[in-house]
Amino acid sequence: MPDIDKLFEKAEKYLQKQKFEAALEVYLEINKYQPNDEEVLQNLGDLCLKFNRNSEGARFLAQLVDLCIKKNDLTRAIATCRKILKVSPHDVNTLAKLGALLEKTHKTTEAIEAYREAITQYRAAGAGAQILDYLQKIVRLDPTNLNNNVELGEQAVRLKQPAIAAPAFLQAAQLARKAGQEDRWAELVERAHMVDPANEPASLATAELFLQREKGAEAAGLLEPILTARPDDLAVMELLAKAYMQTRNCSKAEPVCMKLFQAKPETIELVIELADGLVQEGQTETALNLLNQIKPRLFQQGRRDEFLRMVESMYEADESNLAMLETLTGLYNDLNKEEGLRRSLGRLFGLYLAGEHYDKAADTLERIIDVDPYGPGHYDRLLTLEGHIDKIWYDNIASRVQPPSTVRSAAAGDGTAEGGAKQGLDDLIIEGEMYHQYQLDSKLKETLTKINQAFPGAEETNSRLRDLYESARFTPVGGAAAPTSEQLSSGAAKIGSPAPPSQQSLDELKKISEITANIYREGSPQGVMQVAVNDLGRTMNVSRCWGALGAPDRSPSLTIEYCSPATPPSDVAAALELYSALMRQASAKPDGWMMEDVARFPVLAPIMPHIQKLRVQSLLALPLMDKDQPTGLVLAEQCGSPRVWTPNEVLLLQTIATQAVIAVNNTKLRRLVRGLAGSDPANGLLPRSSYLDCLLAEASRAKDLSKPLSVCLLEPEDAGNLVRALGDAGLQRFLQQVAKVLQSNLRQNDMAVRYSPCSVAIVFPDTPLPQGGLAVDKLRRAMAQIKPDGVTALNLCSAVCDVPLGLRFDAVDGITEVINRLETALEQARKEGGKRVLVSSFEG
Repeated sequence: MPDIDKLFEKAEKYLQKQKFEAALEVYLEINKYQPNDEEVLQNLGDLCLKFNRNSEGARFLAQLVDLCIKKNDLTRAIATCRKILKVSPHDVNTLAKLGALLEKTHKTTEAIEAYREAITQYRAAGAGAQILDYLQKIVRLDPTNLNNNVELGEQAVRLKQPAIAAPAFLQAAQLARKAGQEDRWAELVERAHMVDPANEPASLATAELFLQREKGAEAAGLLEPILTARPDDLAVMELLAKAYMQTRNCSKAEPVCMKLFQAKPETIELVIELADGLVQEGQTETALNLLNQIKPRLFQQGRRDEFLRMVESMYEADESNLAMLETLTGLYNDLNKEEGLRRSLGRLFGLYLAGEHYDKAADTLERIIDVDPYGPGHYDRLLTLEGHIDKIWYDNIASRVQPPSTVRSAAAGDGTAEGGAKQGLDDLIIEGEMYHQYQLDSKLKETLTKINQAFPGAEETNSRLRDLYESARFTPVGGAAAPTSEQLSSGAAKIGSPAPPSQQSLDELKKISEITANIYREGSPQGVMQVAVNDLGRTMNVSRCWGALGAPDRSPSLTIEYCSPATPPSDVAAALELYSALMRQASAKPDGWMMEDVARFPVLAPIMPHIQKLRVQSLLALPLMDKDQPTGLVLAEQCGSPRVWTPNEVLLLQTIATQAVIAVNNTKLRRLVRGLAGSDPANGLLPRSSYLDCLLAEASRAKDLSKPLSVCLLEPEDAGNLVRALGDAGLQRFLQQVAKVLQSNLRQNDMAVRYSPCSVAIVFPDTPLPQGGLAVDKLRRAMAQIKPDGVTALNLCSAVCDVPLGLRFDAVDGITEVINRLETALEQARKEGGKRVLVSSFEG
C-alpha cells in the first residue's frame, strides 16, 4: 500500500503548479484507498467538472453529500447539492436530498421548489407513486394552500388511494370555505364523499351540504349510522336533529333534540322549532311538555315574552285544547299580563262549562272576579252555574257580583237632570275609590278620565272627588289640578315670592344624601343592601326593613333584614312567601305598593296566614328595577298597629332604592373589571394593561353620578438602582410587602395597579383632590416602614391629580390629560427627592 500522506503532498503540488490532470490521477489513486475522505471527494468532483466529466463529478459530489448528511453538516450538504444541480439539473435524487435538507433547515419555500422540480421530473418519467409522496411532503410544509391539497387529492384518485384523497379534498374544502368560496367548498365536499363514502368527516360535511340544499332525508341517511357508532357526539346530533326537522320527522327528532339540549343548552332554538312542528302535527300535549322543559332556560335568558308568544301560537292552532289554555292562563298570571289573563280566563270558563266541569268553571269565575271585579258579564256567567254547584258557594260568588244596574233609569225617573247627573257622578266616584283600593291603576285612570270628561270642574265643589284625584295623583284636563293639603295650607305664601323650603325638607334631603354616600362606599352587593336596609329602617323608624336581590321566578340570592329593638326577626318562610307574592307582580307595579292596612289588599289575600305570622299591619314595598326588569325588593314593615305612610317616606324609599340598584351594578362592574384584568396572584396588584381600562370605567361612572375622582402614582426614590439591587426575587418580595400595606390602608373600591417594575398607580373613586392628597400622604407614611432586602427605609416620590369631569368632559381626552399630568408631576417629585406629595389640580 502506497504512502497516503506522500500522495496528498504530491496532489497538492500538482494543484499549486496547475497540473490538474496529474492532480486528478493522484486523487483517483488516493480514493481507491480512502473512498470516504471528504477532501478527496471534493477535489475529485471539482476536477472532474473542470474537465467536463460531469457524470463522474456528480457521482463524487453525491458521495460527499451523503457524508455531510451523516455528519449533520447540512450547510455544506446543501451547497454541494446545488453544485451538482448546476451540471445535472434533472437529477431527481439530488433534488429529493436538497428538498429534505432545506426542510430540516426550515427553508420552507426553497424546499417546496425543490420538491416541485422533483415532481416535474417524476411526472415526465410517469412515476405516479413518487409524485404522490412528494405532493404529501409539499402539503405538509404548506397545509393552507388550497391548490396543493386539491392536486394531492387528484393524484391520490389516479392511484386509487381514497384514504389519502378524501382528507386532502376535505382540507381543501375547509380552506375554500374560509376564503368565502362556498361553491368550491360544496364541490370539494362532494368529491371527498364520492371518493371515500366510508370516510366519516366527509360524510358529515356532505350531510351539512345536503341540509343547505334542503335534502334532509339524504342528510339523515348519512348521519344515522355515524350517530349509532358515536352516540355522544354533539355535532352529529345537532346535524341529525336539523335533518329530521327539515323532513318534519318530529317523532325521530324529539329524542335527539332533547338529548342535545340537555348536553348543550344553547341549542334551545331546535327544541322551539320541534315544539312548533309538533303543534302543526296536532301533538299539542307533547309540544307542551317540551316547552315546560325549556321554560326555565328561556326565563333565565330573559325571553319570557318570547315563550309567551310560542304558547299563544300553539293555542291559536287548537283553541279547543283545554290543557294548552290552562298553561297559557297560568303563564299570563305569572307574567302579570292583566289583559291576556282576563281574556284567557273568560275562554277557560267557557271550555269548562262546555265540558260540564262546573266546579272548575266556578273556581275560574272567582279568579275572573279577582282580576276584574267590575267587568261586564260576571252576572251572566254566574247564572249559567245555577243548580250545578253547591248553593253556599253559589251565594258566596253572587255576593261579589251584582245584576245589571238600574240606578241610572231610576235617577232619570226622578224628574230632574241634576238628580241623574249627581247620581252618575257618585257611582263613578265609588267605582274609582274601589279601583284605587284594589290598586287597579289602569281602570282607575279610565274612570277618572271618564269623570273629568263628563263632569269637568266637579272637583272644585266635590271634596270627595278632589280627595280621589289627589290620592290617585290625577290632574284633571281643562281644570286646575287637585290641590294637596300642603298647597292649600301654603296658598298665601304662593301669592308673593316662592316660599323657602322648610327645615324638615332640607333635613330629609340631607339624610338622602348621607344614605347615598354610605351606599357608594360599599364594594359588594351585600354591603350595599346592608347599608341601604339599615339606614332606611332607622330613618323611617319602622318595625322592620327587609331587602332582597333576585329574579321574580326564583328564590332571592341575597336577603338583608333590619329589626327595631322591640321587633323580633321575621319568620324566614313567611318572609319569602311575601317576597314571592310581590315579585310576581313587580313588572306591572314598578311604583310599588303603599298599604296602610294589609288586610284590604287582594294581592296579599293568598298569603294572609304568612302576613299574620309576620305581624305586619302596614307595608311599604318597592321593587328594585333595572332596565324595566325587577331585580329585587325593598319593604318597610310596621308591626303592632297600622301606619299612615307620608309622601316624604315614599320618596325616600324610591330614591334610596334607585341608588341601591346603581350601586349594586357598580360593584359588579368593578369586580368584572378586576376579574378580566387578572390581578397578579403573588401580590394582588392589577397589571399595567388594565390601567387605562380602570381609568376609563371609573371616569365614566364618576361623570354619570357627578362624583369626584382622583388618581396617584407612588415610586421609590432612585427606582432604577433599587430594581438592580433587589433582583427579580427581591423585587417580588418588595411588591408583596407593598401590596400588604395597600390592602390594609385602601378602601374596598380603590384600585391599585402595578405601573412599572416597582411603582404603583392608585385610583380613588368618589374622592376629591384634597382628600386624595391626604390619602396618598397616609400611604407614604405606611410604606416608608417597608425595608426591602439589604436596603434602608424607602423614601417615596408621589403625585396625585384629579380627573376633569366638566360639562364637556370626554373620557379619552380627559384620561390622556390625567396620565400626562401625573407623569409630569411625578418627574417633578423625583427632582425634589420625594420631599412632599405633589398635588396637580386641573385648571382648564
